[in-house]
Amino acid sequence: MYNRVVIDCQTAGISGDMLLSSLADLATQEARRRMIDCLYSCQDAVSWLKIKDLAFKQVSRSGFRALQLSISYEQEEERRGVEVYDAVARCCKHLSLSERAKDFALKSMEEIVKAEATIHMEDISNVHLHEISSADTVVDIVGTALALQELNLFNDDVEIYATKVAVGGGYVSFSHGRVSNPASAILEIFKGKRFTLIGGPVEHELTTPTGAAMLVNLARCSLDFYPAFECVNVGYGAGMQEFTSIPNMLKVVLGKASKIYARDSIIMLETNLDDVEGELIAGVVDRLMSHGARDASIIQAIGKKGRPSYILRVLCDNDAMSNLLNIMFRESGTLGIRVQEYDRYILAGRDVLDVPVRIKGLEFRIRAKVVRDSNGRIIHVKAEYDDVASMADMLGIPYRVAYMMAYKSISSMLGDVGDNSITI
Repeated sequence: MYNRVVIDCQTAGISGDMLLSSLADLATQEARRRMIDCLYSCQDAVSWLKIKDLAFKQVSRSGFRALQLSISYEQEEERRGVEVYDAVARCCKHLSLSERAKDFALKSMEEIVKAEATIHMEDISNVHLHEISSADTVVDIVGTALALQELNLFNDDVEIYATKVAVGGGYVSFSHGRVSNPASAILEIFKGKRFTLIGGPVEHELTTPTGAAMLVNLARCSLDFYPAFECVNVGYGAGMQEFTSIPNMLKVVLGKASKIYARDSIIMLETNLDDVEGELIAGVVDRLMSHGARDASIIQAIGKKGRPSYILRVLCDNDAMSNLLNIMFRESGTLGIRVQEYDRYILAGRDVLDVPVRIKGLEFRIRAKVVRDSNGRIIHVKAEYDDVASMADMLGIPYRVAYMMAYKSISSMLGDVGDNSITI
């Protein structure tokens, strides 16, 4: 029914209870009751998890309806991170959560413990979590894992995205004193990950460590804009505070991708080059293509003071980005590279065929990229240039003649696809 999820935290940030509440808002009443019963039962697995009351309530935030988690519990002493981690693990086992759900819950808890250990220079096994060691942290993480499982959002075909993350502003007071917002734990959790943090619009903590830890374990990065999809349902999770300038709530949007086109993401690396020789640029392009770039192109431009310049644009996957950045800096001499991730739609029916071509008693193998539309009709065929050029050299014939021979053989193999729908 849906295979795209957007966690919209660009207005009021994200906390553990807001994420859990927004997911619960997407569930049925029956599923919501099951979730509450399951969370109550976690007390059987963790002795110090003493919940007095747990419910989801309809509230209003700046005039908008939202669901809010209401929880009260017996306050215990501060606990070490490993104790809270163990509690999450025990709850996951007690509820027989799936491996995906359990892995998400434990990694989220681990993210918090590692961040606290780093900023306080303590061993992971000894670090205390102070405010994050209470029962509601366990409920938020385990409850979110349970809700995601209930909504079938751990399926392989579901992609989860996040918007930019509002962190608020001002100062935060806690056990270590008064510090500027966002606090160090938030920054440590997001450090090295491709999430854009935005300050404001209120002087208040909008994103909490629990919310941040779960977000980075659900989405791989933040997007500037919503991806293209059809909206199916929206869940609204309310925060505890009521603000006058913004509705304090998180939106989780369920959608479905287009059935006609496949969707993926691509990273574009771009830099301006001037005062460089053509041979140098050609060498950079060759090096980039041989080290994992999907594509590399040079665009002529006019730079400052009317000087001719070039724009080097590279498309790549995330795995290849770091290596390609190093090559661009080292080989081109540029001082800065722009990086942007784009969503794109692609034709799903793409294959590479190894086509036998027999000419003058010799057999050659020509690779051909074949693209089909949603009905399976071939709409584009492209033979590999290197294969056709190699065949032309071996036969001692012009490339255009080898091209026509390859065209005839591939057309014969694929059937009557029409002159207007095949390109070689």
